[in-house]
Amino acid sequence: MFGNVCSRITCVTQLFITIPSQKCHIKFKRMSRALVILLGDGVHNFVDGIAIGASFSHSTQLGIVTSIAVICHELPHELGDLAVLLDSGLSMQKALLLNLLSALTAFIGLYVSILIGESKEVQMWLLAITAGMFLYVAWIDMLAHLKHDGVHKDHWSVACLLQYSGFAVGFVAIFALGWFEDELYSS
Repeated sequence: MFGNVCSRITCVTQLFITIPSQKCHIKFKRMSRALVILLGDGVHNFVDGIAIGASFSHSTQLGIVTSIAVICHELPHELGDLAVLLDSGLSMQKALLLNLLSALTAFIGLYVSILIGESKEVQMWLLAITAGMFLYVAWIDMLAHLKHDGVHKDHWSVACLLQYSGFAVGFVAIFALGWFEDELYSS
């Protein structure tokens, strides 16, 4: 969401800034793409940190599981960001450093979450908000893939139905695990 806002701001600034040569325009466009990636990734990592912190505030086991899930998600994501940064004209060293700095915002989110997540009520709100954010990102990603992966207009409703059915099955499975969690651990 924040990345979309940044990209729109970048597009608006590009409309009002006159750059004398085509070479400068291409360089500006590439660097603005790198900036949007870094800002969006920083916010994304901050939210990941909040999710991890809220999970550890709830229980160590949930914190470990959440951390593993975030790591599995972030490794390919960070490699993709690194590729975009390199394509933007940054050197390997500079791209790695900026990507690392962007990733460090996860620790800020972690500490903020642990500090404010002392009460059970705040923990539940943090977990609910981060779960909602992750669901939003997954949903938007699914729609983007449906739109851009060449799904023909005649098959759009079938593709959406299949995607959302899979999403619903996953939601019901996770809900059922959460609902029966105490019974599963006691047996």
